[in-house]
Amino acid sequence: MKSAAFLAACLSLAALASCSEAASDGGPEPVTHRSDITPVTRVEDALPGVFIPPFLDCRPPLAGESAGPDGKVCTAVSIAGATQPEKSFSQYASCDVVRTQRPYYPREPAKVPSASDPRLKDAAFMGELAWAKSQIAATGCACCHDSRITPRGPAQWDIAAEPLWLDTLSDTGLALFAGLADSSVLGAYPAAANHGFDRSATGIPTTDTPRMKRFVDAELARRRIPEAQARAVPPFGGPIYENSVRPATACGPGEGVEPQGRVLFKGGTARYVYVLEAGSKNPGVPPNLDRPQGTVWRLDVLPSAEALESGLRYGTTPAGSYQDTPSEGFAPSLVKGKTYQLTALRDVGLPTTSCLFVFGEPLGTAAPAPSPSGGAASGSFGATCTDSTGCSGAASYCALMPGRSSGYCTATGCKANPSVCPEKWGCLDLSSFQPGAPPICTKP
Repeated sequence: MKSAAFLAACLSLAALASCSEAASDGGPEPVTHRSDITPVTRVEDALPGVFIPPFLDCRPPLAGESAGPDGKVCTAVSIAGATQPEKSFSQYASCDVVRTQRPYYPREPAKVPSASDPRLKDAAFMGELAWAKSQIAATGCACCHDSRITPRGPAQWDIAAEPLWLDTLSDTGLALFAGLADSSVLGAYPAAANHGFDRSATGIPTTDTPRMKRFVDAELARRRIPEAQARAVPPFGGPIYENSVRPATACGPGEGVEPQGRVLFKGGTARYVYVLEAGSKNPGVPPNLDRPQGTVWRLDVLPSAEALESGLRYGTTPAGSYQDTPSEGFAPSLVKGKTYQLTALRDVGLPTTSCLFVFGEPLGTAAPAPSPSGGAASGSFGATCTDSTGCSGAASYCALMPGRSSGYCTATGCKANPSVCPEKWGCLDLSSFQPGAPPICTKP
């Protein structure tokens, strides 16, 4: 899925110019708001591997299909989005964009369906199976779980698998479907804004919650999975969940917002920067968890622009960025002596800094970063690759971007030894997304 703060002498919005970089006429530096920018809506226009935020795609219906009141079909291009029931999500929204919003990788099915399964002769069951498939096909879930449209195969369960796609779903996935395993950190739209699709009571979006519950509960019973076992499945979301419950700690030297307004964070560059009231929830994923109550200021970087270095000024919008919160006007003045939370995100769901600072107090001096060992500063770090055979030296691993056929060369093992990474590079444990994958150094 990135944030910032202000000068003690600033007591009003009129004084903002003295805290940010003043324009030549003495007025405040112009601020770019979300309403001023053209959102990125194509993978081709974004930097490789960068999260493209959800947006609404309105287009004419396919021949023979119904439209909305305005003659178009409008779909939220989001992993949590849905198009109109009985329609195919992939025909009304870009799955390439959706796959930037979650790590996508193919996985073997939990079970290969059997052609001799007796349920194939149960007309009522087969009717419900087809209905559930049509529900999922209308949602962003299909972008990773329909082998007809995934670029490298489905991510385990596959609604296109014959003759019984439900068998490809694992027991833990079934617990999510039933709403018994917590998946709330993955985000959701209200049903009224999502063509009636709701996942407040089920993990899978549906326009008919009681019917979907009956269908999934029957499968739990068939597999002899008791409710207690399903509820014992750990919350879904991996690092997204872990970050949602991790409390902010006190900022260290060189972290926070200086009295002069510079925003300082560690861990490399950031695509999202937040300043929040102390005690706020940690920023999560869109569409409903990325603006927690208590957000004072939020700065976003366009997916087409390079991420920002530490040292930007609170309340300003450097080239390629825009102010998301507040949606109008200038950032509010920070109060001297008040505690705030600074959160900087490498991208959505990937914090590099989440700490508490007292505005107006000196931040201290950060210790210089240690020089990388083992030749980390050289070798083929950052070189373009399609597999690990194209990498050499310390950077012998090819990190493929979600949905992309190429990536960049990097090193593994940074979780145990951070010094294998070049200066300003981060460390991401891929096993949180892909079991068995290593922790890798990530580009700033």
